[in-house]
Formats: sequence, C-alpha cells, structure tokens
Amino acid sequence: MFEDLPYQKPLVVGTGGGNDIVSATMIVADLRQHGKQADLAGICSPGAWHAYGGVPEAPINRVSSRATRFRQSKTIRPISFLDARVPGSLQKQGLEVKVYNWSCRFGTEALTESLDRLMKQEGYDGIIAVDVGGDILARGIEDPTILSPLMDFTTLHVLGQLEAPSTLVEFGLQTDGELRPEGCEQILADLESRGILKDVREIQVSDPAVDVFRRVYQDIEKVRRGHTAVMTFQTWEAKEDIHTDYRFRVQVSDKKWYHSFPLVLEKKYFRKAFILDPKGLAKTRPLAFPYADLLELYVRMKSAIDTKTEMDMLYWQGGSLNIWTGLLCPQIEGEKREQILRYGAEQMDSEADVGLFWEKDKGVLQPSWSQAQVGSLVAAGKETVKVSAVASKLEKIMSVT
Repeated sequence: MFEDLPYQKPLVVGTGGGNDIVSATMIVADLRQHGKQADLAGICSPGAWHAYGGVPEAPINRVSSRATRFRQSKTIRPISFLDARVPGSLQKQGLEVKVYNWSCRFGTEALTESLDRLMKQEGYDGIIAVDVGGDILARGIEDPTILSPLMDFTTLHVLGQLEAPSTLVEFGLQTDGELRPEGCEQILADLESRGILKDVREIQVSDPAVDVFRRVYQDIEKVRRGHTAVMTFQTWEAKEDIHTDYRFRVQVSDKKWYHSFPLVLEKKYFRKAFILDPKGLAKTRPLAFPYADLLELYVRMKSAIDTKTEMDMLYWQGGSLNIWTGLLCPQIEGEKREQILRYGAEQMDSEADVGLFWEKDKGVLQPSWSQAQVGSLVAAGKETVKVSAVASKLEKIMSVT
C-alpha cells in the first residue's frame, strides 16, 4: 500500500500521541513486508513526564517495556503508558522494530536538533508521519472543534524544520471527532490546489499489514482503548455514513467529568489514505509554531485556539514552580464548568503553587490569593512572589505571540 514512498529506511512516527503510534504500526508492517527497514516513533504527552529504564525523558528516547509515565504535581502518580507495550506487541507479530519517543518538554529547537542527529546516526533516509483523524490538518480558528492539538502541531513544526525529507500519511479522516464535514472538504480542496496533497489511495483491509495493526491494537486496548482506532476499524467495514457520539474527558487529580457531542463520519473518506507534503503543510498552519518550553507551548496554543488540549487541568512543574493549567476549554459551560474549576482551585493547596485561569473564570479564585493579570490570563496563588514569577513568564510568552 505504501511501499512506493521514496524511502528505504524510514522512521515512521505517530504524530499525535495516544493510539497514533499504534496506528503507525500498519505503515511499518507494510514497509517491512516489502523489504524496507522501517522503525517506529511516537510523541510523549506534554501532560505527563516519562522515564526510560529509570532515566528521565530526553528529547529522544528509546522505548522498551521498562518505560514508565507519571502524572506530575507535588504528588507524583504513576499512570498507564501504552507505548511501553508496543515493542513487545510488534515482537509477537514477528517484527523486531526499534521504537522511540519524542519529547515536547525541551522545546522544538532541541527536539529538531536531536532528531537530525538520530536520523544521521541510524541512517534513516526520511520520516513518514502518520496521523489518524485529521487534527494535524486543522487551519486554526477556522476549525475550533479540534481537540488535543499540542503533539500534532509540535510534530508538524519539527518536520518543517528537519533536514531530512518527510511524507505525511493521513487516514481515518474524521474518526477522532475533530474535523467537521465542511472543514474536511475545504481543507482537502485547498491542500490539493497548493500541491500539498500528493495522492489519495485505497487501504486494502485484507492486507497483512492491516492485520498487524489490528492485533497490536487488540493488545494495546487493554491499556488504552481510545476512540479513533475503534471508529477507524468501523469505517473500514461500513458502507454508509456513520452517525455517532464522541465523548471526551476532563480530569482534575482523581476526579473526572465527561462531555459528548454528535459526530458524522462520511463514507467518502472510508478506507482512504491521503499522502501529503508535511513541510509544505507546516508553512500554511499557524498552530505549527516554535516554542522554548511547555508553558510557552500551552499558553500560545490556548491563546491561538481555545479548545481542549493535552495539558488542560493538570498540575505540572515548570522549573521550580508547580503550576495548575486551569484554562478550561469553552466546550464545558455553566454549572459543570464552575464545578471543575472550583475543585481544581481547592486542590492547589496540596498540588500546585500557582494556577492559570481565564479572566472570565476569576470568580472561582479565593479572595486571599495574590493575582496578576496578563491579557486575558490570570495567574493566582497564595504566594505573591511565585505568582509574580509566573506572570513575568506569561508576559514574555505573550510578547512573542
């Protein structure tokens, strides 16, 4: 299906975290069965921190069964990490594949430089990026329904900066609930007119590489079932549009809330793979921007398009500061919104030094807290010095945007 892509030893990367690395195994398996020595990579969630055999994450990390993930705050909590299962799952399919994780934590310049070195050291002659659903194609505020964009657009920016050539394979369009039908049609027409969309081809669901993908997913779903892969498999069997609901979760510490919305998957995209030029795509996408650290990534993305991201409602460490990223997405409204924010603010005594809030949500702040407003953002907490330090960082970030 993809053996004609112009690489003999590519690194295949799932662009958006979650199950994208699992979906990318289909491309790896397809290339391996045609004699190409493809290896695999995924990207670490910026909403957690990771260790590899006990060693804290670096810009590039080799993944084994000893890889671990932790939810970050003043209280460290181990959480499940599906990437650690991928090497073993591929071995079960007879594939000895090197598996890597990319990290957002050190900024795009460090990641780009580390990837350039890896490509040269391992002799990779290109990158095949794999996105399932379509969020990496989003234009910005024209597509406000995208969710979890931080990893996809980090990957897209880095691909635009790398010395090595690259190709983007997009399939399962719409299955992640992020691009609406009118948006997909407009985007594909625009990318075709720009010469960024290079080809459209049929996924042969009877191909052995598809079976590898299914079997790896059946192993991985014990850790993370997800939505996108499930719906992609359904579209491969369906003959008519699928009308369904998409549900996403908002979590603060150990408490969870859910939000659902209706979703239409159009049959014209079923079993279709779109081949694109990611370097050309990166030049047209304002969300594919450089950043120095996770705070800059989070604030710039939320300022550009206020939607749910991988870092929302999390307690994480920025240097010597523990920060709660309380910029709740607009999809959550009314009483549920206030409940989530109040609960998060209550947890700050034990979990964080400073919280970030939208100005419109200031009503949940405790009267005794110090506050500093930067644009539409408010930094708040008990200690004035730490609030001022975060506000200073925000001012620098906002000056870049």
